[in-house]
Amino acid sequence: MRRWLIATAACGLGCLAALLALVLATDVFALFGTRASAIPVPQNLRLSTGGDRAIKALAIAALKEPLDVLFLGSSRVVFGFDPACRSLEGLRAYNAGLNGSHSDEAAEVLHYALDHGPKIARVVWNIDFEEFFREREGAGDFAQSGFAGASPLSVQLRHALTYEALRKSLAAIFGGQSFYMDVNGFYHYDRQAPANLDNGRDFSALPTLRDWFPHYLLTLQDRFAIAAEQRFARLEEAIREARGRGVAVDIVLMPTHVARRALFDLAGLQPRFELWKRRLAESVAAAAEGEGAPLRAFDFTEIGEIARARFGPGGPLERSPLFFEALHPKPIVGEMILARLLDRGPRAKFGDSLAETTRPERLAADRAALARWQAENPTLVATIAAVVQANDHRDEPLVATVRAEASFLMRE
Repeated sequence: MRRWLIATAACGLGCLAALLALVLATDVFALFGTRASAIPVPQNLRLSTGGDRAIKALAIAALKEPLDVLFLGSSRVVFGFDPACRSLEGLRAYNAGLNGSHSDEAAEVLHYALDHGPKIARVVWNIDFEEFFREREGAGDFAQSGFAGASPLSVQLRHALTYEALRKSLAAIFGGQSFYMDVNGFYHYDRQAPANLDNGRDFSALPTLRDWFPHYLLTLQDRFAIAAEQRFARLEEAIREARGRGVAVDIVLMPTHVARRALFDLAGLQPRFELWKRRLAESVAAAAEGEGAPLRAFDFTEIGEIARARFGPGGPLERSPLFFEALHPKPIVGEMILARLLDRGPRAKFGDSLAETTRPERLAADRAALARWQAENPTLVATIAAVVQANDHRDEPLVATVRAEASFLMRE
């Protein structure tokens, strides 16, 4: 019996040692810096795991040199702001954006970075309208990350001695995984698995309209009414904390394709979109009070030449020079935004301060631009309307409430 126990223990330890050796040799999550040169993948790229919250927390804590720029926000940030882009040449930056994130979560990321990361000069924080409809809980792995207090050792063990580590390490050896996440936090859209890139199959002129439809906008619960004030309060608190610790803050509203704005309008949410922008401007103004580092807010959501870009035939890399699909702008748009923020390179006539774009006449002009696009594209609008109708799960009382709110806001 004793020999059997010893043999079993030795076998178990041997298996763990073999797993650890494999994980270290492949280092698919770029956690240990031990990837063997025989693995045909650039050392700066890694695989995704869960929502990547845990790994990004480790990466931020591991940074030693001061950061000139820390990016915060959702998937528009992770795909849109490349820390290695020309506009950031000579600057150190990290992209802490997270897929499906919202401002409550980004506030926790910022707090963690201030406490555990290097000195930060500036935060560029994208805020999305849609995030105010998302559940507060967010991605499941947030609770298992350093952002929520998990120890670095526990996170490293979870990514070294688990089935997922084994599965992805073997897949990396046999070419079954796509390394598209950079160690600087940026996600290389073009390096994703082909199945993920084939996201225009629903409507070629409106890619991802149905495949990535924002169902959380049209549920039985009015999540915006429930969450908005708490989100704005948390946002103000986080901005004040950053400013008080000497970190400049740039709030940005990144653009989407005009089709996304048309979707809001056809769902009766255009007045709420305008209300959200006005309320955000108020929060920024409140957070700017008192001493602290500079705070600015820029709005790039107004409908102009960029938002009206047309999608042509082909995949996400060819069909538009500005957007991957209706939701995510390409890094070239991110560079245009950075040129405005950092006064680097030629500045496109694109974007303005949020205080300006929320003036009544600017809101009215933007509303009129949206109406013109809809009038000029009746077939596309009919397609969007049909998809909205098929995915609208609001009941009549909620729809009536939204309509009444819209009527009131339009009279203001």
